[in-house]
Order: sequence, then C-alpha cells, then structure tokens
Amino acid sequence: MSQTISVVIPAYNAKSTIERCVKSVLNQSYENLEVIVVNDGSSDSTETICEKMASCDSRLKVITIKNGGVSHARNIGIDNAKGDFITFVDSDDYIDKEMYKNLIDLFDTNVDIVHCSYKNVDESGSILSVVGSKNKQIKMNHDEGMECLLAGRYFAGGMCNKLYRTKLFCNVRLKENIKFNEDILANYYLFDNANNTVYSDEPFYNYVACDDSSTHSANALISYKQGYEVARIMLQESMNKPYCEFAKIRYLGNLLSLYGTYRTSLNKVEKSEYENLFSEIKSFKDEGYYQGKRDKVLIFMYRYMPHFYLITYKIYDKIRVKKLDPEQ
Repeated sequence: MSQTISVVIPAYNAKSTIERCVKSVLNQSYENLEVIVVNDGSSDSTETICEKMASCDSRLKVITIKNGGVSHARNIGIDNAKGDFITFVDSDDYIDKEMYKNLIDLFDTNVDIVHCSYKNVDESGSILSVVGSKNKQIKMNHDEGMECLLAGRYFAGGMCNKLYRTKLFCNVRLKENIKFNEDILANYYLFDNANNTVYSDEPFYNYVACDDSSTHSANALISYKQGYEVARIMLQESMNKPYCEFAKIRYLGNLLSLYGTYRTSLNKVEKSEYENLFSEIKSFKDEGYYQGKRDKVLIFMYRYMPHFYLITYKIYDKIRVKKLDPEQ
C-alpha cells in the first residue's frame, strides 16, 4: 500500500476560498491522503462548508478550535496527523493536481524533505509570476540544505511547498508567540533533523498573493522585530557549524532592516531601542561587515536622513516590481 500524506489546512474565516483549496487537495492524482482542516475559531461559514465536503469524502477531517492563530492551528494539525508524511496548504491557496505524486516520487530511503517551487497568482487565478519551471532537481545533504535555507538560495522558507517525513516533527512545533517568520524558524529545526533533501523547481503550489501590506505599515515594526529575533535564534543555533556564516549574513540583513524601520517609523519609538541596534551595526562594520556600497548608503541614510529615505522609498515602492514570496 502507498504511504499516507497528512495535509494540514489551517482556516480562519475562509468561506470564500476554503472550498477551492480543499478540493485541490482531495482531487490530487495521489489519492492516499489524510486531509485535516483546522477551523481556527471562524465566525463565518468555513466550518459548515468543510463539514459538507467531509460528509462526501472520508479522507477529510474537520477539527474546530478556539481562535489561536495559524501556528497554533498548524500544531493542532501536526498533533492529529497519522500519515507517513506531513505537508501544509494555506486556506486561500491551492495546488496543482500532480503536486503530491511528483513530490513523493522524489523520495528515497535517505531523503527526508522534498519540496517544489510555486506560482504567484491573483484572486482570479491569473498567473502573476512563476518561480522555477526549469524542470531541475537538486539533491542536498544536511549542510547544503541548511545553507540554502539560511541564504534564501533556490527556495523560499515557507512550509506549504514542502513534504516532510512525519518523524522530523518528533521534537518540533511552530513557536506560537511568533507571528512573522515562524515558517522559516520551524524549517530551520526540521531541516536540521533531516538527512538529505530534494528540491524540484517545478511550480506546483499556487500562492494567492495579496499585496495589502507595506514596509511602513502598522505591522512593519512587529514584523521586522520578529524577523530579527528569528535570525538571532538561528545564528545562535548555527554557531561553530559549517553554515554559520550564512546564518550571520541573514542576521546582519535583519539587523539593518530593523534599525531602518525604527528610524523611519511614523510612530514614536524610544531612542534607546534603535541606538543599541546601531551600536551593534557599528561593531559588525568594524569587523569588516557592511562594506558593500548598498549597505553603506543605507546605514548613512538611516542614521542621518531617515525622512528623506522614507520619501524616496515611497516613490521606489510605487514603481518597483514587488517580490511576492510565501515565506513568513
């Protein structure tokens, strides 16, 4: 008998998208599935829609909980998963029919994670951009996988385009107090538990891009704070390991971004908060980091011309081709 894939779908007030999402999973050409929708305290008809679909397909199970956020919902799904593999789909996204068949065929006895690329689509399903599609597969050992995850090379750090052996979750759950970058932190520990991984750049996952956020939105400071904290944790965990330098480079990028967000914030912030960050930036600069032209310009503008930077960024943000990425 073929092995079972447990698909965890956290859903909160997703009445307009949940049916499309669940059907894209149930209609997979790989049929040995356990589909777990975790209804995260929805106040709309999400639960009713899911229960109706579950009455027609025994592979679908609906678990309703009090609202606790996407990480809590995913953890509930993990706790209830009985399959040989675990994967995730967000309730507003959907997947191509051959996704799981293609991914599971890439496993062998020494491979613990297989993942693919994705398409950015709008609400109507029109393709905005495609990441990958070169029909290329890359097998990585443990250290190579960790390096690529930390460097953001080849693949995004999100969880929905990845198929994991269930055993990898034996001591890993998502940090429920982290709302941004929780995916990549969980992936850090999952990839660290893995032996080999395989990446296919075929875009089977459809990420519905909703560009409703901005670098300087109300959530920006919280987002950058948590991105910085996640990068700090990964750097600490990576000390004296072959991929430590990649963790440090990621941390340095998050440190500079957080400092810039403090300096350009429209909300009142304590000077001591960003001055401590600047002291850390300066110490790394003295060690030979931040020597690139871009970093030097950013540090100067953040430090001495934050309002001018904010004006120029707003202009740039309107004309740039925005990067759409499911990494949290």
